[in-house]
Amino acid sequence: MLYRTSTLRLLYNIRISSSQQIILRTLSSSSLSSSSSPKPTRTRLAIGGSKLSQIQQDGIYPSVIATSLQNSITTFESGLNGDSKLKRGYVDAVMYLQNVYNQNNANNNNNNNTQKSELTGRFGYRTATGDESMNGDIMQEPSENGNHVYHNLSTEYVSQVLEQSSLVRLYQGKEEQDMQQVAELNNTKKVMDDIRKNMNLIYMAHNPEAQGSEMYAKDAPIDDIREFVKEQMIQAFIGLEYGVSEGQISSYGVCSNGLGLPSSHPLHLDWEDIFEAANQAALTVHGNNMKSSIGAGTGVANLSMVQLPINLLETHGLKVANRMKNYLASIKKGEQNLPQSINVYAMRPLTAYPDRGTGTGHPFKLVDYMIPTKSLEDNTEKEWTHLIQGSSLPYYTAILNETMAHFDATHILEIKEEEERELTMEERETLDGCKLLQSMIHDLDTNSSTGQIRSFAAYEEDLYTKVVPLIHDTFEELDDESADLLQKFFQAHGNAVRHSIAKTTRQLLREGGDGVGNYDIDDDVSLQEYALQYLWEQECSDGPAKGPLVDKVVVGCPQAEHVIEAVKIADKVDK
Repeated sequence: MLYRTSTLRLLYNIRISSSQQIILRTLSSSSLSSSSSPKPTRTRLAIGGSKLSQIQQDGIYPSVIATSLQNSITTFESGLNGDSKLKRGYVDAVMYLQNVYNQNNANNNNNNNTQKSELTGRFGYRTATGDESMNGDIMQEPSENGNHVYHNLSTEYVSQVLEQSSLVRLYQGKEEQDMQQVAELNNTKKVMDDIRKNMNLIYMAHNPEAQGSEMYAKDAPIDDIREFVKEQMIQAFIGLEYGVSEGQISSYGVCSNGLGLPSSHPLHLDWEDIFEAANQAALTVHGNNMKSSIGAGTGVANLSMVQLPINLLETHGLKVANRMKNYLASIKKGEQNLPQSINVYAMRPLTAYPDRGTGTGHPFKLVDYMIPTKSLEDNTEKEWTHLIQGSSLPYYTAILNETMAHFDATHILEIKEEEERELTMEERETLDGCKLLQSMIHDLDTNSSTGQIRSFAAYEEDLYTKVVPLIHDTFEELDDESADLLQKFFQAHGNAVRHSIAKTTRQLLREGGDGVGNYDIDDDVSLQEYALQYLWEQECSDGPAKGPLVDKVVVGCPQAEHVIEAVKIADKVDK
């Protein structure tokens, strides 16, 4: 969860089908009109689908998309295996907004309010049993239950993916059930036609470098691995070129973690290999028929975008983006079957992995958190961690002291002294358990107060895999007072950890080091605000390419409120 906001919203109930109610959270109705000109930086936001596709609650997905569309954000990513959810969420959101527009313009219902939008899907990873394996499968995660995870870039697999994709069916106008699901809304068929006319569909080869994993495990030479990966990309791009020619997709791209890794890393993906594969695929499918820039039926490759990790701690992607853009800008028309430009999308702008992306540990979050400042019970008084004065939260210190005092086992020690007898086995076990709990709580407090915890994900893993099991193993049963106090402590400590992590992360970014530059972050600017604005401000350099390095920043927004906060940050860039 990245953002929270107190912006007032209206709640609308729209019956999408006879069996489902969907609640969409939007801004006030005055912002629903598309007549106002969009602010440029807003249009450089894209909504990631990884978190959204995992949400089960009805109405969240269309709520996020509707809020995005009415704020000039028009690019949406499906995430892994999230095509059908994106399709449904997008259609519901557009239908909803058109219905509201019609209600506000009752005398002009024939107007189209559908915005030009871009939807992206991914392919590469697939889950199947051994009996269902297909040509091109490279094992990634074997499973004891037989459902193995494979990676596949074969032309056959690409054709299968596009044929079965609900996004492709929507793009081609084959999803007739969409119109049945929203039959109660006005001008349904017309709006569905408008959706298709105003929709670009891009399919991305996801982590092509995964094709080399088996060869890497066998200690094959790096050059051989990368040559193999490039050959597999050619096969994938051939399938995608056919997909464009047959009207299944608008264009294609690559979404890769390997692009952001240094060339010395075994899972590095070279941008030049991507261009060479696209060039060869275009020659194979279209021949050397150079008619125009990107477009079906021309000799030019329909490669339109690359998506790679770029953030304050993983900056290699900026160099890759600059090299790609300058290379394409330097090519004379007709020299190669490549487009004259390419869009670069930055993913994980607020999530960084250790060692500049090469580490495998828990990620760092480049965010400040909104947490209670007065007490756990009073959620009305919250503040961003970068605006909270002092090194600790006052209520946390009070709850810490209360918890330590509760488990000091003084009453057991008094029994031994006053009654002048040896403790029973049960009393000794309780005394030992209290000492263990006090030691554990002391260690937790020390780790957070000294800035040793740098990842909240790592903290949560330790909590659920070490601390909680330790408590259960030590005490057969806790009385209600002890259980309630521990619960309150862990809630307060979680907020203290968030506060500490945000402060530590800010300090590390300011100091720099280990190949990362130092950043001049003002005290009154949140980490997420600084991180996003930094990406938007990067420009092409040292070559013929002009303009922004990063065309769009992909942010995870599992709630409509998060979209609004991202829009606020974007608007500050324009000011």
